[in-house]
Amino acid sequence: MGMDTFSPPFCARASCIHHQPNHSLPYHAYVPWGFYHTKAFGKVPRYRCTTCGKTFSRQTFSLDYYAKHIHSYQNIIQRLASCESLSAIGRALDASTDTIANRISRASRQSLALHATLSECLHPDEDVVADGFESFCRSQYFPNNITLLVGANSQYVYAADHVTLRRKGRMTEVQKKTRAKLEARWKPEPGGVERSFSRIAHETLRIYAEGRRSPLTLWTDEHKAYTRALAGSPHLALLLQHGFIRHSVVSSRAARTTRNPLFPVNYLDRELRKDLHEHVRETVCFGRNVNRQMERLSVYLFWHNSMKRHRAREGPSCNVDYVNNDVKRGIRDLRSMWEWRSWRTLTELSDWMIETWERLRITPLSKKPDYLPGYALM
Repeated sequence: MGMDTFSPPFCARASCIHHQPNHSLPYHAYVPWGFYHTKAFGKVPRYRCTTCGKTFSRQTFSLDYYAKHIHSYQNIIQRLASCESLSAIGRALDASTDTIANRISRASRQSLALHATLSECLHPDEDVVADGFESFCRSQYFPNNITLLVGANSQYVYAADHVTLRRKGRMTEVQKKTRAKLEARWKPEPGGVERSFSRIAHETLRIYAEGRRSPLTLWTDEHKAYTRALAGSPHLALLLQHGFIRHSVVSSRAARTTRNPLFPVNYLDRELRKDLHEHVRETVCFGRNVNRQMERLSVYLFWHNSMKRHRAREGPSCNVDYVNNDVKRGIRDLRSMWEWRSWRTLTELSDWMIETWERLRITPLSKKPDYLPGYALM
């Protein structure tokens, strides 16, 4: 749908009866309501819903709603996934780091909406692998664990959940005192890995219910929190008891070869270290905000799942095709995804996606919740 032939697909007010799109009965309960001019988009027409009286414009439905400059989202994503920092991307595109961060936030919501759509279309026939990817945000005194659920054959990432941990390992006396001072101001809740894995494990329920494999095997390492999380879920515990879902463990010390059942998450760990600048070992570029960090990860996972080839020289064009090569028939054109924005009121998200979309995660030592534009909740 081009800008010149645009017609509102639905009313912009969530409480209006015409807010829910109806493809069999197109929305016609509106009248033209003038226009306004912008430097970035030229003449922008306005409309008024004849049912509820809500006024809105063409830009209300645009991904660049409220934006003052146009930048290529595909270019930004490609550069982000090529280990460029926000500063480097900004220099290349003649934009500030705030502008690049804003576009990545918009792209992350589009990526999550697409992932939610794919979750309804995919009917996987593969086992799944889960493990934690360790990094840090704000300071190395606040490490985090990003639990990843990956397809055993496709390497498609089904879910990614974040939790901040208490710093562990060998420390000098000075480092111990510094940690104590910081924890007097903010300290992560214990049991974070177990809670995070529990949310990821519930994605396994959906994969089992909508998939074509029974029994479904969930592969993990020997982390005791994983076993406790599975035992603490009534539904998962029941399916495990009757053999519909199997939990198989592999030593984390086993060689990280393609024969290792944990290879899909080990491979993804390597790719994240290589492709996202903030996760490179001993880098000077690191995340300062947990929600922003997860937005960047969401965009990268979109690139990993839907744009990057499954293998460099052979196989399906991307990982999602490896799960179901007919899935693209059930989703909209990927090109329009960077033109028309997804609506929170019309998108059903899992818990881990809601936390990223609505910026609900807490950054250590932050004094107030992160700002979320009002249009992000529309």
